Amino acid sequence: MSESSQVQETRENKPDESMSTHDGPQKALYAWIGGLIFALGFTILIWLLGPLLEVYPHLPDQGATWYYWQLPARDDVLMLVTWVFYLSHQFAIWGAIYWAQKNLKEFRATPTRDLTKYNYMAIIINVVFIVLHLVQTHLWYDGLAQDVPIWTSQGSVIVMLSVILIIENPRRGFFLGKKAGKPMTARVVGFFRRTHTYIFAWALVYTFWFHPMDSDPQLLTGFFYMFLLFTQISLAYTTVHVDKRWIVLLEYNVAFHGAVVAVFNTAFFNSAEMWPMFFSGFTFMFVFTYMYAFDVRREIRWLVMVLYFAFLAWLYLPLPFGFGRDPMKLMMLEFLWIPIVLYGLSIVLAALAFLYLRIRNKK
Repeated sequence: MSESSQVQETRENKPDESMSTHDGPQKALYAWIGGLIFALGFTILIWLLGPLLEVYPHLPDQGATWYYWQLPARDDVLMLVTWVFYLSHQFAIWGAIYWAQKNLKEFRATPTRDLTKYNYMAIIINVVFIVLHLVQTHLWYDGLAQDVPIWTSQGSVIVMLSVILIIENPRRGFFLGKKAGKPMTARVVGFFRRTHTYIFAWALVYTFWFHPMDSDPQLLTGFFYMFLLFTQISLAYTTVHVDKRWIVLLEYNVAFHGAVVAVFNTAFFNSAEMWPMFFSGFTFMFVFTYMYAFDVRREIRWLVMVLYFAFLAWLYLPLPFGFGRDPMKLMMLEFLWIPIVLYGLSIVLAALAFLYLRIRNKK
């Protein structure tokens, strides 16, 4: 590889640190505010329309692999239409991403505070299909969950979070602010920076169409989170998209959604009480990785760590001094399960990309 191409590769891999790269309009910021308002408003709309969906029957919970929000019987014609809707949404947003990567190369190194043609296209596509999914839910309810297992939806989100760890490695490090070396080389990070929008678009759109827009708290918090992610993917090439505060908020928001899902599963379906595992696991990610995106004093970081370990102690201390969770869960290191999955998968994905790029360069 020539010296000029190495310089170009480095420029492409260098994360943007500024929300204000140049003077000009701030349409991206206004669009972001509009996205937040839309996320909250549409979530409330789903909740208000929820009672209309009570006519659809549900079978009792049948275990961890069972998806409660699917109808007892499959309608072949209606599921075909649902798949057409999903694939139309998927390829429409992928098409917009492809067009942007061919025509908006100047914004990769210098994001804009204005809105590009891609942003308008992505916003329109996502809003249209969000409304369409709400209509589809109320007409025949079932999402993709009727045909595919629940772990595929959960797995897509895990892949997304793991790829973010790779992309953000040059800016905040991998663990305790320390950057990972091989296989997370500059070339690997650059590869995922160029392809992550396709990966995230798949993870988001697939998960979005997996669930019906019902009003259960588990689904409501999930859809609110997805609407925030739709806002993020719609604002690619803008300063909002690379704002580290916004990125960390999106990453850590899954801690609250996961805890809500676990709490309401316990209340309604007598499932194992797993909210401490979700919340402590994702909070571990914030304390030991996400937090290092911010330039804060060392004392503040130590304070956050102390508070985290104090929270863990409270979880496993007996009543009335703590939450009274079974100490065997602590002995099983349940607070490390999610970090192990995310860190481990990010290393595996980086290694696969490293091998792919090495083979491609030899050819």
